[in-house]
Amino acid sequence: MPNFLTLYRETYPSGVLTIKTGNIRTNSLAEIYRNSPVFQNLRNPDKYKGKCGVCEFRYVCGGSRSRAYAMTGDYMESEPFCVYVPKALRKQKKNIKKGYE
Repeated sequence: MPNFLTLYRETYPSGVLTIKTGNIRTNSLAEIYRNSPVFQNLRNPDKYKGKCGVCEFRYVCGGSRSRAYAMTGDYMESEPFCVYVPKALRKQKKNIKKGYE
């Protein structure tokens, strides 16, 4: 997992995902990485929301958390530019369709 460190020793997940995770003046980088709620969420794909949360590839892909944050204000939301439709959502769509036939 990348880390971005500012001149003021503040840490962020990346230069694009600008959610402060800590400051190395008060905690070590390892402590911040292990204990920051932001990093804990980013390491747990089961907490992803929307289609990323049900996608069978969430452990491999994970989508762009930075792009999700930029587009929705929530880094745990679905990757906005992903065109893939997870199997779970395709099954839901089929079941809904059957209910109307």
